[in-house]
Amino acid sequence: MRSFIKKDLLIFLRDWKELLTVLLLPIILVIVLNFAFAGLFDSGDEVSMDLQLAVVNQDNETEAMEQLKERLVRDAAFEEQEANAILEAAGEIQPVQLLSDYLESDDVKEWVTVHHLEEKAAAEKVKEGELDGMLVIPQGYTADSLYASFAGEPPTTSLIYKIEEETTDSSALQQFIQGFIEQLNYQFAMQEITGGAEIEADLPEGGLEDIGTAHDFTMTQYFTIALGGLFALFVVATVAMKTGVEIRDQVFNRILLANSHPMRFLIGKMVSTIFLVVLQIIFVLLVSHFLMDVFPGRSIAFWGGVFVMIVLLALVLSGLAAIYTAMLLRMNSVDAANGIFMFLTLLFGTLGGGFVPIYMLPEWLQQIGEWTPNGLFLSILTEWVQFENLSSIFQPSMFMIGYFLLFTFIGLALFPKRGRAQ
Repeated sequence: MRSFIKKDLLIFLRDWKELLTVLLLPIILVIVLNFAFAGLFDSGDEVSMDLQLAVVNQDNETEAMEQLKERLVRDAAFEEQEANAILEAAGEIQPVQLLSDYLESDDVKEWVTVHHLEEKAAAEKVKEGELDGMLVIPQGYTADSLYASFAGEPPTTSLIYKIEEETTDSSALQQFIQGFIEQLNYQFAMQEITGGAEIEADLPEGGLEDIGTAHDFTMTQYFTIALGGLFALFVVATVAMKTGVEIRDQVFNRILLANSHPMRFLIGKMVSTIFLVVLQIIFVLLVSHFLMDVFPGRSIAFWGGVFVMIVLLALVLSGLAAIYTAMLLRMNSVDAANGIFMFLTLLFGTLGGGFVPIYMLPEWLQQIGEWTPNGLFLSILTEWVQFENLSSIFQPSMFMIGYFLLFTFIGLALFPKRGRAQ
């Protein structure tokens, strides 16, 4: 096997143009993209937003209590005394007042400016782009919300949020409103559990939430990992394409004439792919780190974990190299096979976040991309960089091993028997 592995390594390393491409180009791209996206998603920067929201209140809170009592007696069959007790408890949770207090709280006022307008005027300002959105409190909202809470029925009236078009600001406003609604529903649930006892109506807080990561994950780290994985795919395609050169030079036939088992040829491709991918990604990560301090202050344990994940990716890609090699030996046209390899490389690279940040892709494409070899590698290393927790990467690491076994099995199954290679 040593001669087969040496053969594949020498074939690749002698192509100095390809070697420079997979080693230097990703580092150049990391540097360029790092400057191009400087400050984007940087957790150290102050994030400020000036969201403009119109509130259209069509409800009448004075009449709400009378409507609520009437519905409790008429529809829910409460006694007069029970209905009065519920009204007293309901006075502690007034949905419209809670919403107003929430939007006017100090935390939220830093982000949102509220304008109290009529519906027609608000709609015009939203359409003209002066406001990011409008929140309509429909007539009967208070009575219906409180009745649904105490009667245990689903509400029939809800807040209405209207926008002209989907933007980052309008989506942010929707998140603020959704946060309030969730907290309000929680208060209603507590009111029902305590049987109408007086409880404190806590408001949701505005501001940024710390999700508890041990380390920040920067765009420089993202580009370094993503481009390292992307060019590892090019290494795999190149190793497989070199099989075409060996076919033209009758290398494969000479192996058969030497009475060497053809499977050694395939295993040699796989082992050389592992060596090349590991060396390529380590080179990209280390050089990028020394040039731009990509992973500052990390421990030996961290780098050990990174190395293990690089090896896992190399194993997966060695299985992919086996599939590519078997396909090429079965096809009549080497150029057609090379075209297929390049298409798959570009497909995996795009879905796995190698060409564009994966966060910019639609959510359904992000979910698909996480199942590509390079996308899964990016996901695992992202978790490792932030948390450095073995439990969070154990399951995806098992998926990587599963990919390796699956790809290897497919490659062995496709590999032509003696005398059947094209």
